[in-house]
Amino acid sequence: MAVQQAIKNIVFDVGRVLIDFNYELLFRFFEEKQLVIHSVQDFVERTRLTAYETGQISNDEYIDNLAQLFDVPVNPETLRQKWVQIFEPIDEMLEWAALLKEHYGVFLLSNTSALHWEYLISEYELDQVGHGMLASFEVGALKPDKAIFRAAEQRFALLPGETLFIDDLHENVRGAISSGWQGFHHTRIQDTKKQVNTILGLL
Repeated sequence: MAVQQAIKNIVFDVGRVLIDFNYELLFRFFEEKQLVIHSVQDFVERTRLTAYETGQISNDEYIDNLAQLFDVPVNPETLRQKWVQIFEPIDEMLEWAALLKEHYGVFLLSNTSALHWEYLISEYELDQVGHGMLASFEVGALKPDKAIFRAAEQRFALLPGETLFIDDLHENVRGAISSGWQGFHHTRIQDTKKQVNTILGLL
């Protein structure tokens, strides 16, 4: 990656970068209730998850969408609990982000829903990881849309060329680069730490 300007800010994606998640835990619950989900994409479409993650529908509306998947009534509070309990912290990445926070502006930018955001803050103190955080449902746009990168620039007073974005999805990194940011595709923890530290001149 060609570095054109010195990096002053590092923006992390959350899912599968700082916090892991697995829909299989949720889908197992569905199977227990005799509900078959064929794929994550099937789930996304049937529950209108994209609309939810862009703030077009409320928490209650989304839980109602989940409830409507079942042939028998399911307690809404049970569905809320199952919806949020799909996460596992990636401790090594969280610790690294905390170290970087001492010398750089560190921010979080995630495609996610309100209930997930609230849970990650309450359960893992996600709001303490960096100097600020922004979620897609607040903006009305998902990565890799330029709108979410522009919203992050405004909220955190970022200059694009001085900002490095780290995400596990190629298309999101490309979206950041097309918005004038620097970008790094995260695959393996050790590789990311080594290569980003080198870019930052920490090695």
